[in-house]
Amino acid sequence: MPKGRGDRDWRKYERDWKGYERYRRDEVNLFLAKARSLVKSNLPPWMPKKRGRPPHPPKAMVILLLLKTWLGMDYRSISAYLRAFPEQRAKIGLDEVPSHTAIRNHMLRIPEAYLRKLNIQLTKPYQKGG
Repeated sequence: MPKGRGDRDWRKYERDWKGYERYRRDEVNLFLAKARSLVKSNLPPWMPKKRGRPPHPPKAMVILLLLKTWLGMDYRSISAYLRAFPEQRAKIGLDEVPSHTAIRNHMLRIPEAYLRKLNIQLTKPYQKGG
Protein backbone atom coordinates (compact mmCIF):
# COMPACT_ATOMS: atom_id res chain seq x y z
CA MET A 1 0.00 0.00 0.00
CA PRO A 2 1.56 3.36 -1.01
CA LYS A 3 2.28 5.77 1.79
CA GLY A 4 0.31 8.96 1.74
CA ARG A 5 1.61 12.31 2.76
CA GLY A 6 0.47 11.80 6.32
CA ASP A 7 2.36 8.49 6.61
CA ARG A 8 5.87 9.98 6.20
CA ASP A 9 8.47 9.56 8.88
CA TRP A 10 9.11 13.29 9.46
CA ARG A 11 12.04 12.64 11.82
CA LYS A 12 14.33 11.93 8.89
CA TYR A 13 13.33 15.31 7.38
CA GLU A 14 14.46 17.36 10.37
CA ARG A 15 16.35 20.49 9.45
CA ASP A 16 18.56 22.97 11.21
CA TRP A 17 16.02 25.78 11.04
CA LYS A 18 18.13 28.17 13.16
CA GLY A 19 21.04 27.69 10.76
CA TYR A 20 18.73 28.11 7.79
CA GLU A 21 17.31 31.36 9.16
CA ARG A 22 20.82 32.62 9.94
CA TYR A 23 21.85 31.87 6.35
CA ARG A 24 18.75 33.55 4.90
CA ARG A 25 19.47 36.64 7.00
CA ASP A 26 23.12 36.76 5.92
CA GLU A 27 22.90 35.41 2.37
CA VAL A 28 23.42 38.78 0.68
CA ASN A 29 26.51 39.40 2.81
CA LEU A 30 27.81 35.90 2.07
CA PHE A 31 27.27 36.41 -1.67
CA LEU A 32 28.95 39.82 -1.57
CA ALA A 33 31.98 38.39 0.26
CA LYS A 34 32.35 35.61 -2.35
CA ALA A 35 31.83 37.98 -5.31
CA ARG A 36 34.19 40.59 -3.83
CA SER A 37 37.01 38.08 -3.32
CA LEU A 38 36.48 36.66 -6.80
CA VAL A 39 36.47 40.05 -8.55
CA LYS A 40 39.43 41.36 -6.52
CA SER A 41 41.51 38.35 -7.60
CA ASN A 42 40.93 39.15 -11.31
CA LEU A 43 42.07 42.08 -13.41
CA PRO A 44 39.58 44.92 -13.85
CA PRO A 45 37.38 44.51 -16.94
CA TRP A 46 38.54 47.90 -18.29
CA MET A 47 40.84 50.73 -17.29
CA PRO A 48 39.27 54.11 -16.42
CA LYS A 49 39.87 56.93 -18.87
CA LYS A 50 42.12 59.81 -17.84
CA ARG A 51 39.69 62.53 -18.91
CA GLY A 52 36.16 63.40 -17.93
CA ARG A 53 34.26 62.81 -14.74
CA PRO A 54 35.91 60.28 -12.41
CA PRO A 55 34.13 56.97 -13.03
CA HIS A 56 32.85 54.49 -10.52
CA PRO A 57 35.49 51.84 -9.77
CA PRO A 58 35.25 49.09 -12.43
CA LYS A 59 35.62 46.21 -9.96
CA ALA A 60 32.95 47.67 -7.66
CA MET A 61 30.60 47.98 -10.63
CA VAL A 62 31.20 44.33 -11.56
CA ILE A 63 30.36 43.29 -7.98
CA LEU A 64 27.21 45.45 -8.17
CA LEU A 65 26.20 43.85 -11.46
CA LEU A 66 26.74 40.35 -10.04
CA LEU A 67 24.52 41.29 -7.08
CA LYS A 68 21.91 42.75 -9.45
CA THR A 69 21.80 39.51 -11.42
CA TRP A 70 21.78 37.32 -8.31
CA LEU A 71 18.89 39.28 -6.76
CA GLY A 72 17.03 39.36 -10.08
CA MET A 73 16.56 43.13 -10.03
CA ASP A 74 16.39 45.63 -12.83
CA TYR A 75 18.69 48.67 -13.01
CA ARG A 76 16.31 51.05 -11.22
CA SER A 77 15.63 48.54 -8.45
CA ILE A 78 19.29 47.85 -7.69
CA SER A 79 19.94 51.60 -7.59
CA ALA A 80 17.06 52.03 -5.13
CA TYR A 81 18.34 49.03 -3.12
CA LEU A 82 21.72 50.72 -2.70
CA ARG A 83 20.06 53.95 -1.56
CA ALA A 84 17.97 52.00 0.96
CA PHE A 85 20.94 49.97 2.25
CA PRO A 86 24.04 52.20 2.36
CA GLU A 87 25.98 49.51 4.25
CA GLN A 88 25.69 47.25 1.18
CA ARG A 89 26.93 50.09 -1.02
CA ALA A 90 29.98 50.45 1.23
CA LYS A 91 30.61 46.67 1.15
CA ILE A 92 30.54 46.76 -2.64
CA GLY A 93 33.13 49.55 -2.61
CA LEU A 94 31.13 52.48 -3.94
CA ASP A 95 31.33 55.97 -2.45
CA GLU A 96 28.03 57.05 -3.99
CA VAL A 97 25.06 55.31 -5.52
CA PRO A 98 25.34 55.16 -9.31
CA SER A 99 22.27 56.04 -11.35
CA HIS A 100 20.38 53.29 -13.12
CA THR A 101 21.74 54.60 -16.42
CA ALA A 102 25.34 54.42 -15.17
CA ILE A 103 24.77 50.83 -13.99
CA ARG A 104 23.37 49.88 -17.40
CA ASN A 105 26.25 51.57 -19.26
CA HIS A 106 28.78 49.69 -17.13
CA MET A 107 26.99 46.43 -17.87
CA LEU A 108 27.32 47.09 -21.59
CA ARG A 109 31.06 47.77 -21.18
CA ILE A 110 31.97 44.45 -19.58
CA PRO A 111 33.45 42.01 -22.11
CA GLU A 112 31.51 38.75 -22.45
CA ALA A 113 34.69 36.70 -21.95
CA TYR A 114 35.24 38.42 -18.59
CA LEU A 115 31.71 37.52 -17.47
CA ARG A 116 32.11 33.92 -18.63
CA LYS A 117 35.34 33.62 -16.63
CA LEU A 118 33.67 35.03 -13.49
CA ASN A 119 30.67 32.76 -13.95
CA ILE A 120 32.87 29.67 -14.20
CA GLN A 121 34.80 30.67 -11.08
CA LEU A 122 31.66 31.58 -9.14
CA THR A 123 29.70 28.42 -9.98
CA LYS A 124 32.52 25.84 -9.93
CA PRO A 125 32.09 24.95 -6.21
CA TYR A 126 28.40 24.17 -6.86
CA GLN A 127 28.87 21.88 -9.87
CA LYS A 128 28.91 18.11 -9.59
CA GLY A 129 32.42 16.80 -9.25
CA GLY A 130 33.79 20.34 -8.80
